[in-house]
Amino acid sequence: MQFNVTPQAKRNAITFCAVAIGLIALLVFMHLVRDDIPVGISVVIGAAAGILLLLGVGKLIEPPVSLAITPDTIRYIHRKGEWQLDWDNVVRFDIPRVHRLMELEDAPFLGFRVYNNDAILQTISPRLASAILFEQRQLMTMALRHERPEQADYSEYFDIPERFVSSEGRVYKGLIAVFGRRMEQMRELLGYDLYVSANALDRDIYEFRSHLQRLQASRQEAKLDNTR
Repeated sequence: MQFNVTPQAKRNAITFCAVAIGLIALLVFMHLVRDDIPVGISVVIGAAAGILLLLGVGKLIEPPVSLAITPDTIRYIHRKGEWQLDWDNVVRFDIPRVHRLMELEDAPFLGFRVYNNDAILQTISPRLASAILFEQRQLMTMALRHERPEQADYSEYFDIPERFVSSEGRVYKGLIAVFGRRMEQMRELLGYDLYVSANALDRDIYEFRSHLQRLQASRQEAKLDNTR
């Protein structure tokens, strides 16, 4: 049985596009009816239509499913590719937290800690690795700012390694080496190797965590039943 997650980022795509088209039609109509429309009004309406259209199209091109979860695997689906994580390779998953003054603050991501990072590095495409590195740069910056506030120079976290050696001794180069190093850094800073944005989920991140915990528990119960 497979559980598919439709990302929240897909929502309202048609609405955004429809409103943008409506604004463009309104602007055209206004200019047909009157010749003295102030330039400022035309610019504001045109800019709003352009932004809404870009947002709508951006949502439309996102995959309809962001996560496909089965009793054996968790598959993350991105417009630039996929990564797949076996349930047996999951050490734990939770919402990462950063220190903010004297309190802990939840980051808007679901983090997965894995036993074996080779299982990810051997299958992820350089295209997807590059996209994730870019999209999660803000998370890295937030983690450094709050978890390493005493450190003056963060350049070591953004240096591009010539190669990366995994825990099992496999050597990776290029973008996969950069991604492997980033997984290692994020584990050091926040405790997890892989991250899924809250925008990729179909419900509140806390509800989704609870749902995933129930799926994991039912999977473990099924495994116990099969061994009896």
